[in-house]
Amino acid sequence: MSSGRGSLADHPVIVIIGVAAAVVGLIVGVKELKGTDVAPPSAAAPTTTDTDTTPRTPAATQAAPTQEEDMPAPDEEPNASEPAREPVTQPVEEEPSRAAAVQSPEHTARLVVRIKLGSSGKTGPDTYRVGSRPGANTEVYDDTGRLDRGCYVQWTLSRGSEVVRRVTSGRCRPPGITLFNFEDSLDEPGSYTLKADVTTDWRQTGTESVTFNVVPG
Repeated sequence: MSSGRGSLADHPVIVIIGVAAAVVGLIVGVKELKGTDVAPPSAAAPTTTDTDTTPRTPAATQAAPTQEEDMPAPDEEPNASEPAREPVTQPVEEEPSRAAAVQSPEHTARLVVRIKLGSSGKTGPDTYRVGSRPGANTEVYDDTGRLDRGCYVQWTLSRGSEVVRRVTSGRCRPPGITLFNFEDSLDEPGSYTLKADVTTDWRQTGTESVTFNVVPG
């Protein structure tokens, strides 16, 4: 053994030649391996498993609707010769309400005014006793009929040329009471005139007056 080791050390050229031959052989083997058509195992394309048989389709093909989805329903089949028509909504004519049918009165006609004197203390057709308190009311009419509210009366009682009493009533029809009260205005004999000047909220006007005598009782 010792003799063998000594022989290799004595021939270094042989060792160098062996190493060079081994390197050349390795290089040749690598070139042959690259020249082959077979791809190395690490670069081989992935294989499909036996259990996966579903064909792969592009995303655009999957998003396309099927023929059945594109088919219109039998009762919705459009007519290619006519454009699509939108439904026309006919206006609904509402029946006018009862309140709208009966319009509010116009109150444009001239007023007709009547003075109604009471009968307390009356002794003749146009005669009253001294101290009588007959009272007075009005009847006022226009084209709508007899007026009640919205109608005002300015009462003026005169004896000869002297104004004895003046009162304003807020209505033309008595609300269960007398619109004009004489109070003590007829305590003296003489010729009296009672005048009623009427106005309304519709700017209508009317005037009426009555004359009577007061005599000692």
